[in-house]
Amino acid sequence: MKRFITRLAVVATAGAMAAVLPASSAFAVNRTDCDELGLLMLHNSGGSLCFANAGAQSVAIYGVDRIWTGNNKVTLEYVPRLGAPTTSATVDKWQFGNVPGEPIHKITKIVIW
Repeated sequence: MKRFITRLAVVATAGAMAAVLPASSAFAVNRTDCDELGLLMLHNSGGSLCFANAGAQSVAIYGVDRIWTGNNKVTLEYVPRLGAPTTSATVDKWQFGNVPGEPIHKITKIVIW
């Protein structure tokens, strides 16, 4: 009986720790050189910024006028124009496009699936 209670306490402690400790992401979006076609590329008047790997990252990228998703399904949270509310859009792999009208005022978060 004593052995059973000890095992039960160990299992309960392990379960409690699993519930309390936050899950860490094994993947994280990171900025990289724009040296291959499979990368997410965001272009503004300052040039191109490229990102790789699955995950999410908060950013502050202004004036984006072209987007290339490369081999990535991407969700962008952004403010379309100054004073507008934040919105989001998901774009599939291998998509290229110019932003219609004015450039995106500010991209605030990138999620690569």
